[in-house]
Amino acid sequence: MENMLIAEYSYEEDMQVKQEEAMQQGMILSGEIFRKVKENPKLSNRQISEEVGCSESAVRNVKKIFCI
Repeated sequence: MENMLIAEYSYEEDMQVKQEEAMQQGMILSGEIFRKVKENPKLSNRQISEEVGCSESAVRNVKKIFCI
């Protein structure tokens, strides 16, 4: 059974799954940042990043993408 699992391992499929998971996590994070900015537009990028648990550059990027 173990040999069969190893034989069926595909690096390309593994990378695709990991990329899809990263994309989903990024979308979730972007949604959290967007919601936080809309709830309180007076928060600084630093405050948002601390509350959401991300970098300030991620906050800036989301604001730029959504023009907020």
